[in-house]
Amino acid sequence: MFLSQEDFATVVRSTPLISIDLIVENARGEFLLGKRTNRPAQGFWFVPGGRVQKDEPLAQAFERLTLA
Repeated sequence: MFLSQEDFATVVRSTPLISIDLIVENARGEFLLGKRTNRPAQGFWFVPGGRVQKDEPLAQAFERLTLA
């Protein structure tokens, strides 16, 4: 079961969300970037990363996000 859009918006406004951003550099000094295809930053460049899931240790989130 999913929350309604209104309930989800309330949760997002009321709950702190934790995310990890990754800076990935190769041997030539180049950095990995992606271009957002979805809102809210659609069309902007970003570093890879993502949200930390509830009760997920940071080390586990880092491993999960780097495998994606």
